[in-house]
Amino acid sequence: MTEEIFEKLGFEKVVVTIEESGHDNDFYYYTMDIGDICLMSNADDEAVKDGWECAIYDSFTLKIKGAGDLEDLVRIIRNNTNE
Repeated sequence: MTEEIFEKLGFEKVVVTIEESGHDNDFYYYTMDIGDICLMSNADDEAVKDGWECAIYDSFTLKIKGAGDLEDLVRIIRNNTNE
């Protein structure tokens, strides 16, 4: 999966500075809220090593690694959420 899929689906890019995180470098990730469900990518430094993936925030078992699966998940959540 590439960053472009997050941008295409309307995810927001969140940049975290050194000052905010206390890490050695700035980093960023993507997030999207649909109703009360938050989808969140891994950080760019993790994606360099492991590839981009997405999860439902606070889920420890769900990892979406395929662009088609992410598109389907976003569509399903959007179609079935009362906003």
